[in-house]
Amino acid sequence: MYNEQILIIIKIVSIVFLTTMMITLAAATRLKNGECWAAMIVVMTNMPLIIANLVREILPEYYLFFIYPAYSVNLLGLPAIWFFTRSQMDKSFRITRRSLLHGIPALVSLVVYMVYYVPLTPAQVEAEMELIKAGGKNLPAIVNDSFLNLQLPVYFTCIVRYVYKRMKYLRDNFSDVRYNEIRWVPRFLIFYSTIIIISAVAYAIDSRTETWLCPILLMAVMAYLVYCVIYHSTTAYINRLPDEMREMGEKEEMGERGEERTALSSEQMKEICDKVMNYLTASGAFTNPDFSLSMLSVGTGIANKNLSRSINGYMKKNFFKLINEMRIEDTKKRLLSLEANQTIESVAEKCGFHSRATFFSAFKKAVGKTPAQWLESRKLVQKECFLD
Repeated sequence: MYNEQILIIIKIVSIVFLTTMMITLAAATRLKNGECWAAMIVVMTNMPLIIANLVREILPEYYLFFIYPAYSVNLLGLPAIWFFTRSQMDKSFRITRRSLLHGIPALVSLVVYMVYYVPLTPAQVEAEMELIKAGGKNLPAIVNDSFLNLQLPVYFTCIVRYVYKRMKYLRDNFSDVRYNEIRWVPRFLIFYSTIIIISAVAYAIDSRTETWLCPILLMAVMAYLVYCVIYHSTTAYINRLPDEMREMGEKEEMGERGEERTALSSEQMKEICDKVMNYLTASGAFTNPDFSLSMLSVGTGIANKNLSRSINGYMKKNFFKLINEMRIEDTKKRLLSLEANQTIESVAEKCGFHSRATFFSAFKKAVGKTPAQWLESRKLVQKECFLD
């Protein structure tokens, strides 16, 4: 037995919380932050349903004015997440007219709701509402649920495959450790997907759970996005790249999709890798925070595709790992001769790291210690050698 007053309180609290957090995020980020846009998608595609359920409890005579857009907009949630994911991980992505086809299920659902409810008398509408309130389903609800159940596996599969391929591409072509900050996107997707699955399972068991469980889960999603903004504040790495470099990388990627890969022998890959290492060591180009595979291609005169294949095939690491290993080694050398007026952070910045957090994360992952711990251990070793 559901306590109606508690359900009403949960919905009101969730509406106030989601609205407040959305306004706060929009004001803090000026709509220039990926987390903010993710929050807007979550709120805009789910809030109407919460409001409709609340109206059903306190102002049932106005329920139909809210139910039409509520369930239709709800079907736009997964398509919006799909487009959002692509826009965050590929800045060349643009929504086209063809993209509007993703809105067909929402449009069909809206038409079904209108055709079903409009001819009903007030008494029949009231009977339908009692049926829904008791956990039953009518034709519009069945149509809406069918579309949603179809969307879940289709969009989740597409998103997972796309994120996997795109993250691999970024690792093979960009060096900045700050790239790691874009990992909030797949983490958010995992978290949000889990929330959706939990909601779907709970709804399948008892449809009335949506009246209290969904608002609570949505508040958890919003809290997670606020956390991401505070601790992982980011704009996608590619945004900082010069336009010509970004275009070069995108053209190279598109070119590789349409052409047959030419095999390189071990000798050829070794020769390319030797040239790469000589160039990086002599020029110190790896200390450029925005250094990319396209820049390396310009510096060495070797095509992107051959660079990537050689680094991965001969050195058994991607471009991202190669550059950051060189930055870590350069940082170690500089730390051993650290002057009194220098800080570890300033040294890291000179070696190509954008922020303290990304540097410490990369250093500890590579060395197993924080920079301070490693430096202290090296001093102890040097002291013991001196005493001997």
